[in-house]
Amino acid sequence: MTVSDCGKRDLFNSELSEKRVRLEPLIARLRPGIIVEFGCGSGFILEMVSEQFPDSIIIGVDQRFDRLRNVAEKGLKNVIPVSGDITGPLFLANTFDSGLFIAVLHEIFSRSGKRGLTQALKLAHDVLKKEGILLIQDFLKPEPEPVELIFRSKAIEARFYRFAREYRPRRINFERIDDGVRIDAADAVEFVCKCHATDEGHWQEEMGETHFFFTEAEYLEVVRRIGFTVVEMRKVQRIKDWRPEVGDELEVRSIHPYPDRWIQLILKKRCDLPGAGCLRTCLPIHAGE
Repeated sequence: MTVSDCGKRDLFNSELSEKRVRLEPLIARLRPGIIVEFGCGSGFILEMVSEQFPDSIIIGVDQRFDRLRNVAEKGLKNVIPVSGDITGPLFLANTFDSGLFIAVLHEIFSRSGKRGLTQALKLAHDVLKKEGILLIQDFLKPEPEPVELIFRSKAIEARFYRFAREYRPRRINFERIDDGVRIDAADAVEFVCKCHATDEGHWQEEMGETHFFFTEAEYLEVVRRIGFTVVEMRKVQRIKDWRPEVGDELEVRSIHPYPDRWIQLILKKRCDLPGAGCLRTCLPIHAGE
């Protein structure tokens, strides 16, 4: 193993450790019993849930069999991987004590828009028991604010203009200024999180995905309309300024420091709204692909 490989491994382990620190207090708010993670991926969150709740039954749902295979290979005694589409009916109503969406809603929004995201949250509401808990962590779209991107290399300048041309989820509006552009904060953070995708396949994937899709107000409006009570909301700021994120090629000038990157929501199912889902017809389990 080279020194470079060791450095990359240390950085990866550091990022995982940071991720655990950020998520452990959130996961601790789950209600024990029967727990479901919607969009479980390869099982990083499932491991944490299994450690904190060894006496609970935990279901991990994902569409990709390779990820579910990774979950199975972890050998977690109280975890059951299930193949299925989390935007469609999967489980009986009033089944789960708790559920999680961790960094998944932005993928649903990118693929299916606000309608698909709302449908996934409605289905989660249906399958939770009365006063069941739903945890959400995902990207937080900053409030509108002009930000200046100052290009310190021709490469990053070319990368920005390519981003503005090829980003598919929404139009990227900008104003040219000396040595850079003026752009809305939401589009700035979208570019910053994608600009280092140098592999062409990764770049094309990023050009179809929205990370920063909802502001705080938009999250709260949707979950309350579906029938959740907001028990607690947290904003999580991963770094204190732009420099660690953008390096030397790009200078970001903004009124505020780097915006809060994540939102965490602790929600409780309400059953006092007409059509809130507590009395809906039970749905059969769908095996997925």
